Formats: sequence, C-alpha cells, structure tokens
Amino acid sequence: MKKKKKLLLIVAVCLAVVALVVLSVALYARLASYGFARDVSDREEQLRLQVVSTAEKYLGCNEEDGSHRPIVDRYNSHEPLAQGYTVTYTDSWCATFVSSVAIEAGLTDIIPTECGCQRQIGLFQDLGRWVEEDGYVPLPGDIVYYTMKDAPLTGDNTGWSDHVGIVVGTNGPFLKVIEGNHDDQVDYQYIWIGHPSIRGYGVPDYPQ
Repeated sequence: MKKKKKLLLIVAVCLAVVALVVLSVALYARLASYGFARDVSDREEQLRLQVVSTAEKYLGCNEEDGSHRPIVDRYNSHEPLAQGYTVTYTDSWCATFVSSVAIEAGLTDIIPTECGCQRQIGLFQDLGRWVEEDGYVPLPGDIVYYTMKDAPLTGDNTGWSDHVGIVVGTNGPFLKVIEGNHDDQVDYQYIWIGHPSIRGYGVPDYPQ
C-alpha cells in the first residue's frame, strides 16, 4: 500500500511539472516579442507591416455582435467577386478576412482574393508564390494555411486547407498569426514553426 501511494505521488508530481512547463511555454509564446526572422528592404518591411496593422484593426470583431460584418461587406464589394459568390454573414470567413485585409491595404495584385482557403492556395500557386517547405520561416505579412480537421500527427501535411491567417511575426520556434473566424472572431494564434497542421504559405511578392 505504501509503495502504491508513493507511486501515485510520483505520478502526480510528474504531471504537475509537465503542466507547469506547458503553461510556461504558452505564457512565453503570448508575451514574447515577434518580428522579422531576416532582413528585408525598408519598402518591403513597410508593406508587410501595413498588412499586419490593417488586420490588427479588427482584433475582437466577432460573429456574436455582428462586428465582423464590415469585413464580409468589404470582401463582397470588391470586383471581380471571386467565384461570383457573395459571402454571407454565417459563412466561414477566415479567407474572407485575409482577402478583405488585402483589399483595404490595396495589395490584391499580390494577395489574391478568395473566400475559400484551398482555392486561394491555387491562386498563389498560379502566381508562383506558394511555399510548401516544413523548414520555411515566414515573415510578417505572409499568409499561412492550415489543415485543421485532418492534420497528420507527423510528417508532411498535404491535406485540404480549411483555415488561414496572416503572419504577425516569429520569435525563435514560435509563430504569431492573426486570424479571422478564430473561434468566431478575429484573434491571435500562437503555434510553433513546422507544426503538422500547417499546410504551407502564400508568400506575396512585396515590392522591394
């Protein structure tokens, strides 16, 4: 009986340590300072940060109070309307958010507009600006695509993309992303570079 109690105590301590480590990592990821992993020209940096700051204006906009509707409206007002489809307020709107930011920033020539993640990937592929490398370290203003529902536990993710966000920056192994339709609102996502759910990146050809 004493051995059993001792074993349970050891297990409890180990679980507490693991929980503390996980909490510490999560807290660090949220409080860390995020930026550029490598140098770019002043002009490119300005445009990349313009995309990020435009996206961050909408932090907290959500479906519950309808504050996400201007995002959808801006997308629907853009011509030509991708697929000829008018997005409704109850549709998934993560790609719509990315597209709306591109429209507001005046950069639809390098960030193609779409309301579907996989179709938007195809547009980046057509532009020759699709990167599908596990070791790629993105920059602010890059577009990150995920496969959330059927992501592999390990290895290369080649699944159908069902979510997307805009890279805010990197810090060591961590990636900070701003996403529309993140739990029905615009919010940050913190994830490590090379996470199995990452499908790849649309890398806009920002002017130098």
